[in-house]
Amino acid sequence: MDTKKGENGIPERKYLAKGKANRTHHVHIFQTGNEHIKLHLDFKNYFIQNPEMAKRYGELKVALAKQFPEEHDRYQQGKQSFVNEVVRKIDDRRREDESTGV
Repeated sequence: MDTKKGENGIPERKYLAKGKANRTHHVHIFQTGNEHIKLHLDFKNYFIQNPEMAKRYGELKVALAKQFPEEHDRYQQGKQSFVNEVVRKIDDRRREDESTGV
């Protein structure tokens, strides 16, 4: 990996990116048992189960990357409400599953 960003806003996470200016991918690493692991996996699985939302998220990220090519903070801020919406849907589903015993 090319860039080590430490926790980068999420406690106990290690964030690594490859590609510097032309980043090709990034990796989030957590200690086994960390509370954030489930949310990250649920977030990924939500998009696998909801391809239209995955498409919307991808389109948003591309548009924001074009709009803010040198301002990563603004890119992050631009997608935050979408991320929050997905996390709410995941939480709602989790509560629904718990109440029905699934």
